[in-house]
Amino acid sequence: MSELLHVGALVPAVLGTGALVRRRRLLPTSEIVASILMLVGMADAMLWHLVAPVYWSAAFIAIALGLVVGRRPGVIVRGGTSAHHVRAHVALTAHVALGLVVMAALLVAAGSGAHAAPADGHCHSCGGGIDGIRLMALALCAGYVLVTAWCSRSAHHTSGGRLHYWMMALSAVAMGAMTLV
Repeated sequence: MSELLHVGALVPAVLGTGALVRRRRLLPTSEIVASILMLVGMADAMLWHLVAPVYWSAAFIAIALGLVVGRRPGVIVRGGTSAHHVRAHVALTAHVALGLVVMAALLVAAGSGAHAAPADGHCHSCGGGIDGIRLMALALCAGYVLVTAWCSRSAHHTSGGRLHYWMMALSAVAMGAMTLV
């Protein structure tokens, strides 16, 4: 079951990143690079185990902050300055940045499985510990799906933008399911 969920998370991430890379002439490079790094981090956490997931999580948070803080108001998607292009660019930046935060939380939650230390004894039924981490990760997945629905309205019909959004959401949902197994 776990291997199936790994494939179910990686394949949509590859397809979504591929859709974004295919549109590279129309998009800012930072979102494409961030999506590729997220894919590499996911693959490493699932397959290679070269870097600890907590380090990938920290890197994802830093990259997400860099995307949002580094976004300059005057820089618009290549190919147009219409209000639709501006909305599409803002939606893409928001979606990729939030995706990085969701993946960071999911990597931490996936790493808090059966081999993790039990919650501290003084916590009792406060909802914290491993169950709290998993609950937070699943709530982020649900929120990410809602943001995906909003962002996909701003995507160009023929550019593959919607494919990118929904494949990344599917990948996040599959990773969220991994935290339950």
